[in-house]
Amino acid sequence: MKETNAQGLSRRNFLEATALGLGVLAVGGLAGCAPKAAGDDAGSQGAGASGGSAADVKWDGEYDVVVCGGGGGGLTAAYSALENGASKVIVLEKGTMCGGTTALAEGAVQAAGTKWQKDKGITDDTPDLLYNYWKTDAEGLVDDDLIRNMADNAADNVQWMADSFNITFANVFGAYPTPYLDPADLKDRIHLIADASDPAKTGGAVWTTNAQKAVEGKGGEIETGVEVTGLVMDNGTAVGVETKDGKHYKANKGVVLAMAGIEHNEELAFRFNPQHYWDLKTQSVITAATDTGDGIVMGMEVGAQTVFHGCVDLLLPTWSYTNNQNPEIPYILVNMRGTRFVREDTTYAFHCRALFNEAMEWGGAEGATYMVMDSKMTTCDKMCAWSDNAEGGAAAREKALADGTLVQADSLEALAAAIGVPAANLAFTVDKWNADCAVGADSLYGREKQLTALDTAPFYAWKTQNSNIGAIGGLKIDTDAAIIGADGKPIPHLFGAGVNTAGWIGPYYPGSGTCLQGTLNWGRIAGKSAASA
Repeated sequence: MKETNAQGLSRRNFLEATALGLGVLAVGGLAGCAPKAAGDDAGSQGAGASGGSAADVKWDGEYDVVVCGGGGGGLTAAYSALENGASKVIVLEKGTMCGGTTALAEGAVQAAGTKWQKDKGITDDTPDLLYNYWKTDAEGLVDDDLIRNMADNAADNVQWMADSFNITFANVFGAYPTPYLDPADLKDRIHLIADASDPAKTGGAVWTTNAQKAVEGKGGEIETGVEVTGLVMDNGTAVGVETKDGKHYKANKGVVLAMAGIEHNEELAFRFNPQHYWDLKTQSVITAATDTGDGIVMGMEVGAQTVFHGCVDLLLPTWSYTNNQNPEIPYILVNMRGTRFVREDTTYAFHCRALFNEAMEWGGAEGATYMVMDSKMTTCDKMCAWSDNAEGGAAAREKALADGTLVQADSLEALAAAIGVPAANLAFTVDKWNADCAVGADSLYGREKQLTALDTAPFYAWKTQNSNIGAIGGLKIDTDAAIIGADGKPIPHLFGAGVNTAGWIGPYYPGSGTCLQGTLNWGRIAGKSAASA
């Protein structure tokens, strides 16, 4: 995986790293997998996908804890199990190497009240404020106990990560608000992972690389290229797993499912997650190709409850409103009628949800939205895409103009014609925006950042494309990371970690570092719970 600098992942490095990761991790295409029909196996009363009685299974390996998935959640769970008394632990990873989508991530982890915040003068953040932030942005669609647990554990988790995996944090920055968030709940609390031995190395790949070494250093086993396809159950208790090649691994204490979400599973996305399905069909999903929801399918096969919501979406070419330390391109977002519809300076997945809803409202499955800019796009800060001041910015702009994803015009009327929106509406929208900028207040949506008039030709419009870095949803868990069955009770000896699990993120992603904190928190708890089962 490409190393990145201490200032965080650049746009160019992120795209290069993502492309590399998808190529390395791809195994057998992106075909979805779905639960077997009733009667195909013995379900929760027998031996899972293998059928028959668990007593009839010939075990190819026997362990205290079997962890399915070698990304951040799985490796963390394995290490946690080993430090909490499990003597034999194995990680089974479907890809050709460990890391998964965690290794492709920028490497941001949210936590409140850490020493890294205090080193930067942030002394007033607390778990209560972090809890309020997550709860508010969840819009009532999370398990309160789960986010309370995450918020309370977050600072200790990042310290544990640092101590266990030779990690430090190269930067601490902040997210952007939603319109209904109390500003007091928003602090700079997003910690960028770096290697403690070489802080110039940053990103999620540092976590997974160092965690793999730590697991192996404690005596844990890791096998790659192993596709787990089913749980082996005995009277409703998880006792092991079966792999695609017919092998069986016994788990005397617990099985941990840490096999990512339904990112590349069109069937489950179609059934449960409309926004993610739209992203798969019309936008861009850039997670590891191995993320086909296998653990979710396996849990469903044995009666686990599931929860599904939206997506972790961002506008990757611009990285709009992902980091409050970065400047923004002067722009507004408009729909197919040429009118604004959202406060643009919100946390990125909030306005990406609005992009999806607006596209659906005015164009259905073929709907679209547009980012409208003027000549200042080319002269803004070096952190802004398409600026001549950005590394490769002018070339990127010319490429986008050549392939038609970006259009340029000498007037708003011509720009409207180029993107197919009513010219009078677009002119009215831009005039209204410019008037609001002149008085320093967005009268329509309350935007506060980058109140810059769009008044100088040439004008530009980009047909936005959501870059999806994860589906929200998976197996329901409790605060012990136990997977919950149809009867509302934990399925014995079965635990979940990372984005394989659900109930701790609501209908849109509340900001960078939430997923990796959840991956860290539930991986750590799942490993401990499995070792103690």
